Amino acid sequence: MNQTKFKALVIEESSPNAFARTIKKRPLSDLPEGDLLIRVSHSSLNYKDALSASGNRGVTKRFPHTPGIDAVGVVEQSDTKAFNMGDKVIVTSYDLGMNTSGGFGQYIRVPSQWAVRLPSGLSPKESMIFGTAGFTAGMSVSAILETLTPDRGEILVTGSTGGVGSLSVAILSKLGFDVVAVTGKTKAADFLKSLGASRTITREEATDTTGRPVLKGQWAGVIDTVGGEILATAIKSTQPWGIVTCCGNVASPDLPIVNIRLSHSEFIFSTTP
Repeated sequence: MNQTKFKALVIEESSPNAFARTIKKRPLSDLPEGDLLIRVSHSSLNYKDALSASGNRGVTKRFPHTPGIDAVGVVEQSDTKAFNMGDKVIVTSYDLGMNTSGGFGQYIRVPSQWAVRLPSGLSPKESMIFGTAGFTAGMSVSAILETLTPDRGEILVTGSTGGVGSLSVAILSKLGFDVVAVTGKTKAADFLKSLGASRTITREEATDTTGRPVLKGQWAGVIDTVGGEILATAIKSTQPWGIVTCCGNVASPDLPIVNIRLSHSEFIFSTTP
C-alpha cells in the first residue's frame, strides 16, 4: 500500500527563498511515521497554512512540504486499538501541516493521540468549517466562562470578522453576553450584529495612543486575535478581575505595555493557532 500514490499540494523551494506551489502525486511512503493512516475528505484554510505555503520557516522548517493544519477523514489503516478502519476522525493542532505533512493532501499519517472521533451530528464538512478557528474560539470562550457571567459587563472581541473572532462573537452572544466587536471594515457592522454583537467599534477606537500605562476599566473580558497595540490597549482597559485571552499576532508580535500590574486580571495565552 505504501506505493499507492495520492494527490497533494506541495510547496517546494525552487531557488533560495523562492517557493513554488503545485499539485503533485506522492507515494504513501513519503508520509511520516504514525499509527493512523487517514484518507482526508476535507481540510480548511488558516493563516498558518498561508505562512507555510509561502515558505515561512517560523512555521515550516523543511521543504518540500504539504500544509493543512486541519483534516477530517476516514481511517484507512490503524496500528492501534484506539481506532478501527472506517472510523471518521478529526486531526487538528499538534504539528499537522507545520512540519508534518498536512490536510492539503488526500492522505495523512499521524500518531493516534492527535486524532479524535468525529462527533455525531456533525458532518465532516461542518467540522472543517469550524476547524482550528472554531477550536480556538471555543477555548477562548471557555476561559471567559471560568470566571465571568453575562451580568459582569461587555466582552471585547478583536479581529471580529476573522474565523476566531466571528465564531467568538456568535458563541458569546448565544450565551447571553454583550459583545463589542472591533473591526477595521466599515461595511462589516451589519454582519457582526447578525452574529449577535451588541455594537461595533473601529480599530482606532480600540487603540490607545496616549501612552498611559492604565486606562479606565471598560471590559469584563477580552478575546484578542490580533496582538500589538490593540491587545495592549485591551489589557489596560480591562476591569479588575477580568480575563484577557490572546491567540494571534497578525497586527504585531510585540506587546507594548510598560509598568502595568496584572494582579487583579487574568491574562491567558492560547497556544492554539
